[in-house]
Amino acid sequence: MSTTNFSFTTPINPPGEELVLTRPQVWAGLRHKVRHANEFVPMIHTCEVVSEEANVVTRVVTFENGKSPMREVCTEHEPSRIEFILEDGSKVQNVLSLGTSPNSTGSDKDLFLTYAFEWKVPQGVTKGTPQWDEMLADHTKRSSGSLLNTVKVLRSMAKDGRI
Repeated sequence: MSTTNFSFTTPINPPGEELVLTRPQVWAGLRHKVRHANEFVPMIHTCEVVSEEANVVTRVVTFENGKSPMREVCTEHEPSRIEFILEDGSKVQNVLSLGTSPNSTGSDKDLFLTYAFEWKVPQGVTKGTPQWDEMLADHTKRSSGSLLNTVKVLRSMAKDGRI
C-alpha cells in the first residue's frame, strides 16, 4: 500500500489578533482535542476514549459521512507534538512550534500549528489518475480545513476561559 505525504501550517496568533494565545494554552487545547476530537474536526461525529496511560490515549472516532468507526492511538509529546496513528497505518502529527522571521520576537506571538499527514492510499488508487487527484483534493480540503478550525476552536476556548 502506498502513501501520500503533505502538511499545512498556520499562525496561532496572526498579526492584528488582540488575544495572544500562550504555548501552555495551546498545548492544553491540543490535549483536549485528543479526547474530544469532534469539537475540533468537523467531519468527526463522536470521539470515545477507550484507554489512557501516561502520554498515550487510545480512542475510537466515528465520522459524519457514515464511515466505520476508527481506532486511533494518540501519543502526546509535551509540549510540542501529538502523533495520531490510525487503524489503517496512516499517521497524523499536530506540531506546535515557534517560528522565526526578521521580526520574530521568540514569544508566544510567533506560535505556529502544523498538521503533517502520511495517508495510506486505498488499494487500486494509482498516482497520476483522476481517482488519485480526487482523493488528494479531498484530503487537502478536509485536512487544511481541520487545521484552521482547530485554531478557531482554540481561540474560542481561550476567550471563554476553558484554556
